[in-house]
Amino acid sequence: MQVERKIIIARLQFMNRLLLSITLLLSFPALAQEELDPFDKYGPPGAMVYTNLKDALKESKIAYKLKIDNQPIDPKLFPKIGKLEQLQVLQLNGNGFTQLPAELKDLTNLIYFSCFENPITSLPKDIGNLSMLNELHLHSSNLDSLPYEIAFLGKLKELEIQNNKADTFHFPNSIGYLNNLNSILLYNVKLDTLPSSFSEFKKLKSLTMTRCGIKDVPKTVAKINTLEMLILDDNKLTDLNKRIFKLKNLRYLSLQNNQLTSISENISVMQNLEVLDLRGNKFQEFDLAVLKALLPKCRIMY
Repeated sequence: MQVERKIIIARLQFMNRLLLSITLLLSFPALAQEELDPFDKYGPPGAMVYTNLKDALKESKIAYKLKIDNQPIDPKLFPKIGKLEQLQVLQLNGNGFTQLPAELKDLTNLIYFSCFENPITSLPKDIGNLSMLNELHLHSSNLDSLPYEIAFLGKLKELEIQNNKADTFHFPNSIGYLNNLNSILLYNVKLDTLPSSFSEFKKLKSLTMTRCGIKDVPKTVAKINTLEMLILDDNKLTDLNKRIFKLKNLRYLSLQNNQLTSISENISVMQNLEVLDLRGNKFQEFDLAVLKALLPKCRIMY
């Protein structure tokens, strides 16, 4: 009994931590990149964070971190960014440009790259040269797709696209070659059909597709056997396709603010599910009672 009690307590503690992190993420969608400041996370400890390109170029040999927020970048100076060969962390925010320089490809030591509030319509095709890149964050862009060469970012672990302003957005079929991808976050992105290679991720554990206009769970998503967390909030789901029940490693499933009224009893096969968030849907008390009986170990939020 003492052992069982310890197991229950451990599970409750895990669920509380999980719920707290997910609640924060859903409440503040831009929080993903703020949970741990990349300028603390990456680069030599104590290294200076340069706040304009001109100063960084003057000390290019020791410029590891560059953060240019809410200031224009001289278009004649911008292409020289490729000279910052030691750069590991780069954040560009509200700088007024519509195109990234091709010289970005020369930043071969870059680990973290974010581009916020710049209406770029594409990424340079040579982005695949950034072989050390771990995180790619793109907010408030006008992207309609990612280049095929994204597949060459072999160390990429986190991909985040938020508030994309293009009419539609689609992934190239090469996206599935990103074998180290651990997390994908899509928020307010008008998704086109997902490519078949989406099911080929080897390490993807967390997938968020919030406000993406999804009417059905994509077939390719239901084949990502490594998924532990799936968030499909604020979409147009009226029915939960049975294919999703194949995700037997799923621990957290959020379906907030859709148009669901019931879920098939086949959900009972998802015995690893710890949290099921149904808030903002129209379930009857009877249907909720059935779900609770089918998933006695799962916390159901409604």
